[in-house]
Amino acid sequence: MESDDANLESLRSTLSCVYLKLEAESLTEPDRVELIARAEVVQDQVDAIQDVVDDDELARPGAAPVPPSSDDRLF
Repeated sequence: MESDDANLESLRSTLSCVYLKLEAESLTEPDRVELIARAEVVQDQVDAIQDVVDDDELARPGAAPVPPSSDDRLF
């Protein structure tokens, strides 16, 4: 599980760097398209790892989803 956590953190860091590069003014359109494609791949990997982590947490004995607090209401 620690491996998943480390991979998740690494991918999130990579995704953050990609988003920073996308904000660069000197970026050409082909580079922008490539970075967006890479960001989508990295985001898919983050989602896949997060799904595994979430499934592992729910599979643990005694682990039940925590209902949202009533203080979280918007209205």
